[in-house]
Amino acid sequence: MSDSSIPPIDFEAVRASARANALGRFYAALFAPAEARDDLIALAAFTGEIERISRQVHEAALGEIRVAWWRDAFLSRGESGRSGNPVLDAFAEVIRRRDLPLGFIEDYLEAHARALYGEPPANDNDLFASMRIIDGTPLRFAARILGAELDDEIVDLAARAVGSARIGLELPYALMHGRALLPTARAPNPYTDEPLADWRPQIGWLVAEGRRAMVDVRRHLTGKPRIFTTALLPLALVEPHFRALEHTRHEPARDIVEIAPIAQLWRIARAHWSGRI
Repeated sequence: MSDSSIPPIDFEAVRASARANALGRFYAALFAPAEARDDLIALAAFTGEIERISRQVHEAALGEIRVAWWRDAFLSRGESGRSGNPVLDAFAEVIRRRDLPLGFIEDYLEAHARALYGEPPANDNDLFASMRIIDGTPLRFAARILGAELDDEIVDLAARAVGSARIGLELPYALMHGRALLPTARAPNPYTDEPLADWRPQIGWLVAEGRRAMVDVRRHLTGKPRIFTTALLPLALVEPHFRALEHTRHEPARDIVEIAPIAQLWRIARAHWSGRI
């Protein structure tokens, strides 16, 4: 197939998907150098599409089918083909152009599919390993798109910070669908006819873990080129999410945390301008 016969990708649809499903990553992409901006938006759109599956489906098998569609589409897509899904096609071009490892993408999709079944992590180390894949992979890819390489230690720390916030934010959806997000030793039993368990102690633990990780992330960024901070700009939203989760009127098992888009944009812009997440 000649290049002239390949239908163009509807990038406005990609932008719309990123804004709708991964607003923080979309805003972070806007502050990247122009040559990386669209690729980061495509990454945000892809991860947002995958992450929203768990909020939309109640049956794990149905969610796994949707995740498997993305995996199979990436693996079977020809060099010059188009799937008809603009997000998939745009991110497939990013994978090819930036030489992103398909193995990492397979692990990322597999981790999301596994999480749909709601089995609790065996222990804290198992939880952190899951964060490394689910929350660390997008950060690792963002850095590579920007021409930087994050070492494993900073990926682990950044993933722990982002993952701690993510679990707090996803808790109401997970409980509604009967999924366990924390090791059994960490979580009260949500599968009961009794009134909803108090999850504030668990939120407190997640926030403490995430804040410790943020301290170490900042230490690792000291003296590094600015592009590393650009790759990690989504971490600028971790602390606002922690504050919302800790609010005395917030009921972790029931209430959905929403931070106004303008507040998200301001936090990311401030991190970009100051060079400090």
